[in-house]
Order: sequence, then structure tokens, then C-alpha cells
Amino acid sequence: MMLNLRERIIQNGIKSLETKELIAVLLGNGTKEQNVTEIADKIAFKFQNLRFDMEQLLNEKGIGIAKACIVMAAIELGERKLEADSLLNHVVDMSSLSEHLIKKIGNSPQEKLIAVYLDNGHRVIEEKVVFVGTADAATVHPRDIIREALYVSATQIVIAHNHPSGLLIPSENDKKFSLRLNKCCRLMGINLIDHVIVTKNAYLSLKTQKFI
Repeated sequence: MMLNLRERIIQNGIKSLETKELIAVLLGNGTKEQNVTEIADKIAFKFQNLRFDMEQLLNEKGIGIAKACIVMAAIELGERKLEADSLLNHVVDMSSLSEHLIKKIGNSPQEKLIAVYLDNGHRVIEEKVVFVGTADAATVHPRDIIREALYVSATQIVIAHNHPSGLLIPSENDKKFSLRLNKCCRLMGINLIDHVIVTKNAYLSLKTQKFI
């Protein structure tokens, strides 16, 4: 089994494997009671969104501390890879940028607020996670976003945050913060292009919804 999976990776690339097969590669082997395919298949079915913690993995038959650590490390590495992905120096439109932001923070179990800084030609100068937690007026201030814009000489900003709940419904704090940031940006001669809410597979523009 493992030999076949490795051969497929070499011949067809890692993307050719299904989720359960990727988990099987990480686990390496099974137990006397269950082979590695059965264990991996059970995990992939039970945690289809791949959101689990160490305790949940250890509760699965056939998973010990060593294997759980390997799987958790792989998940964390994947999340860090997504966070590191950047559109730096790319010229973007709102559609492509929003799709990028879905991939970047849409699956995060924590709410993250990210600012994308652009020049007049819509070229990305910098992407920066401004806050992790609950983005509201009490924890995020427009100056934190505008300060960086001035530092990198950005003339335009797009901000985005994710809703781990999966609901694309702007809260009152989302609306108030957007209006407050827009007002501050105007005073500094910076254009707030949009505030985007993202989930794991969709996005909502507050500008389009006329909340800015």
C-alpha cells in the first residue's frame, strides 16, 4: 500500500492523492487490528474539514503520540504555507484578491484581520496580518493599519477578515469599523478600496453592500 502511494507521488505528484491517502502516508503503518488505509479513511471521514486537535487524534484507535504529532505538524505546516503565500508585486483586481484571501485566511479557526497595501496601479506592496482574535473597535484601531500604509508608501488599502462561523453576515462592529477606517483613510489621502469578509469558500464585499 505505502509503496504504491509513494510511486504515485513520484509519478503523478502529491496532488494526485486523496485526503485519506495523504493521511495514510503521514501515518506510515497501521496496527494488528487495522491497516493504515482503514485508520486514515476513518479520520478523513470523521474530520472532513481537517479540524482536529491532538486530543481528538489520540482518541482514534491506531493513533499514538508519535503519529498524532506527525499529523498535527503537517496540518500546521500547511497553514503556515498558506499564511506565507503572497501576491507581492502582483497587479490585482478585487475578484482575484478576494479569492487569494479565501485561501489565505478563510479556513482559519481564529478570526484574522489582514491588510493588503497597494499602489495607484493596484500592485500589491505588502500583505500584513494586523490582528488575530475578534476584530472590533476595541481591539483594532485604524492607526495600526494606516501607520503601515504610510511606512510602505501605499496609496490604497484592502482589508479583510474571516468569519470562522462560515456566515457571510457583517456584524455591527464590522460596519462601524469599516466606516471609521474609511474616514481616517480619507483624512490621510489613502483610498480604502474595500473591506472583505471571507469564509472557507466565499467572500462578501462591504463596499458592494454599501456599508462603506
